[in-house]
Amino acid sequence: METIILSKQKVKPSKPTPPHLKNHKLCFLDQVQPPVRIKTILFYENTTPAQNQNNLKNALSETLTLFYPLAGELKEGSTFVDCNDTGVVYVEAQAKTCLSYFLENPDLSQLKKLMIDVECHFVSFQVTRFECGGMAIGASMFHLVSDANTMSAFLNTWANIARERIMPLASLDFTSSSLLFPPQNHLPQELSAFLKTLFFKEGDQFLQRRFVFDSKAIAAIKLKGGSSSTVPKPTRVEALTALIWKHMMLASKAVKGSSSPSCMLNHAVNLRPRLHPPLPNASGNVVWFATTFYESEITSDNIDLSHLVGLVREVFETFSNGENLKELEGDASFTYLVNLATDTINSFGKVDNYMFTSWCRFGLDEVDFGWGKPIWVAPLLDPTCSLGHVQIVILVESGRSSDGIEAWILRNKEEILELENDEEFLQYASPNPSICIP
Repeated sequence: METIILSKQKVKPSKPTPPHLKNHKLCFLDQVQPPVRIKTILFYENTTPAQNQNNLKNALSETLTLFYPLAGELKEGSTFVDCNDTGVVYVEAQAKTCLSYFLENPDLSQLKKLMIDVECHFVSFQVTRFECGGMAIGASMFHLVSDANTMSAFLNTWANIARERIMPLASLDFTSSSLLFPPQNHLPQELSAFLKTLFFKEGDQFLQRRFVFDSKAIAAIKLKGGSSSTVPKPTRVEALTALIWKHMMLASKAVKGSSSPSCMLNHAVNLRPRLHPPLPNASGNVVWFATTFYESEITSDNIDLSHLVGLVREVFETFSNGENLKELEGDASFTYLVNLATDTINSFGKVDNYMFTSWCRFGLDEVDFGWGKPIWVAPLLDPTCSLGHVQIVILVESGRSSDGIEAWILRNKEEILELENDEEFLQYASPNPSICIP
């Protein structure tokens, strides 16, 4: 797919950030995020004429007034964002193809042409028009200042301003997270090593793949993974996480010839609704990882799905009790996480790690600029960064015409190829099918 850059400019907040908001304090949970960008592309059909590009830019400028830290800069070694209104990068582009043609045979390797990255800015956007009138809006946000929830809040606010032509009542919260999880001037080596284990994996070549689970497949997985004694009715995310984890462990064993003694699952958990009191409007990173282990039998391929569902449910439930989250609050969070990292490394040594995050119910599929909701939400996975290869599974709703869920998997090439040939896995998963336009 050929794309032509038509313009590239900087969009700044419509109003200067007041002096008392010039320094935005990061929280500890911001500091421990990997040095990567969260990226997603929203696809729309039958969009408004090209002259309404100015409306998008004006609405973006007004949105940045509300999300003022995202238009700032981080000074090296600082725990503060300088909210100096430097702005975000905004690119307009033209794709030399029709959207319907691209969605009929989605080539994931071409998605990067719909996204602009500028390392010196926290945020960048690319608005790409297709020959048929469709549009793709690519958003890239540095993880230090944004999790997927914050990205969704930003995009929905931008869309609401563009559609309604009015500014929403400010309800954003940029202070509570740093008060609850104060930043640290120094991260010890044990914690840094643990975080590197969480996010990165050694290997020569990594592949990105997309698997779609329709509503019937999800119902079947929930039925198979349920257990009358542990989890009779698993959620969609619990069941899918367990299924994918199982078959990724089997793929790893097939590649290596044997299983690792311990396989670690880390699933990102949105803390906002789980804190007491809840912080639904907190921006930045208000997320931590639910961690559990599967002690594998080296010679056995018999991994019980319901057992994995039980492990996932059990670790999720530790985050549903507000009292348990007290360990993550205040200065105690730092001590708690350092001890957790040290104990994990000492107890389990070298483990296979599987990182998951769910963007389901975050509202990315609700972002309506005035021409309807997106027909497809596509995460864009960065295979590498300065610390090595990223490894992750992202779960996201599967388009406007489906009740299914997509799993975007980034893993080393050998394991991905095993997964693609796993007949049991493919009974439920459809590899990169067409995106239906309603």
